[in-house]
Amino acid sequence: MDEMLVNEVVPRLRSAARSIPKIGCEDDEEIIADTTLMAARMMDSAEKAGQKFSGGNIAYYAARAARSGRRSYYSGRCDVMSPGCQIDGRVRHESLDDEIEFETGEPGVLHDVIAPFGGDARECDPAEEAARNLDWQSFLAAHPPRHRLAILVLVDGGTMREAGKLCGIGDSAAAKLKRRIAADLVEFFGLDVIRRLIDGCRPGWESDLRQSRERHLCQVSAGREAAVPVPC
Repeated sequence: MDEMLVNEVVPRLRSAARSIPKIGCEDDEEIIADTTLMAARMMDSAEKAGQKFSGGNIAYYAARAARSGRRSYYSGRCDVMSPGCQIDGRVRHESLDDEIEFETGEPGVLHDVIAPFGGDARECDPAEEAARNLDWQSFLAAHPPRHRLAILVLVDGGTMREAGKLCGIGDSAAAKLKRRIAADLVEFFGLDVIRRLIDGCRPGWESDLRQSRERHLCQVSAGREAAVPVPC
């Protein structure tokens, strides 16, 4: 089986790769690797079933499966990311960097339509928010019940006096507890993280994306200016 796969099946798949539709960033080498895996699975299944096969048969059916949109990692046609669904014309992928025109007539890119971070928006980065939630649970678990109760009261917008009443302590003890909680927050999360939350700093990946987008627009503008003919 190993010799048949290497000497008979793979060469046929290399010849057929050029005629197999490519979806997205797929190329011939990726198609060859994918169809080789499907062919190996077909050979293993046929051998276990006691069926006879040839290298030509296996290469034919593996290439046919790839040509219809099947891949070794997924053979269905309902996932919008699957090649089969795209070959059927049921879905079309668009680049987020494609230029579009808004209703106001201003130019932009598709990413601006779905991006939650725009202008003066204060939405949180989902990745940072998830990481903060995990750290927040760890922070609460590391404190006694009285501290956790006071922290939750403050998080809900309550005052330290209200937290002190629920904890059964006076105003003086509540003020000390508040300073203790503030020191623990800085020690656990770090002063830089606290400042980021207070200042509403944007995540690093967003600024990198904005810079690359502006650089691309500058290059496009420079190319258009260079293409304008200058009268003699």
